[in-house]
Amino acid sequence: MKYASKSQLINAIEDEHAKLLSIVESIPKRRFTEADVWGDGWNAKDLLIHLAVWEQMFLRWYNDELEGREPQVPDKDYRWRDTPELNRAIQRRHKRQSVATTLTNFARSYEEILHTARSIPEADLLTVGRFDWTGTSTLASYLGANSASHYRFASRVLRRWLRTTKT
Repeated sequence: MKYASKSQLINAIEDEHAKLLSIVESIPKRRFTEADVWGDGWNAKDLLIHLAVWEQMFLRWYNDELEGREPQVPDKDYRWRDTPELNRAIQRRHKRQSVATTLTNFARSYEEILHTARSIPEADLLTVGRFDWTGTSTLASYLGANSASHYRFASRVLRRWLRTTKT
C-alpha cells in the first residue's frame, strides 16, 4: 500500500493490529495448534510467528542501514523469489515454540515495530530511494507490508478458518 503520510501509516498499523488482536483473543488457546489454518498445514501459532519474524526482519534491515551495514533483504541466503522457502524455514525453525511464547513475542514485536515507526522521520518513510535496499519503493511500503498489510492478511486467514471450522 502507498502511504501519503507517517500518521496514515501509523494509524494503519494500529488499526489493523487491533482488528487482528480481537480475532486472536477470541481463539481458545487449545485451537492455536490446529492444522490447516493456512498454507501447508500452518496453524494459528505458525501464522503469528510468521508475522513477528517478518516484523523483526524489517527492524533488522532498518537497524543495519542505520548502523552502516548492508541489509540482508529479505534474509541471509534468501532472495525475494525464495520467499515461500524462507517462510517454510521460519515455520520449521519455530515449530516447537509454545503458544504462550508466541503470543508474548508477537506482542513484543508489535510494540517494537510501532515504536520504530513512530521514531522514523516522515521524510525517511516517504522518500523513494532514500535507502538503497528499498529500491524504487519507500521505507513506508516495506514497513507497511511487514505490519499493517500482514495483519490484514492474517485477519482474513483467521476469520475464514474460524468460519469454516467449529471445534
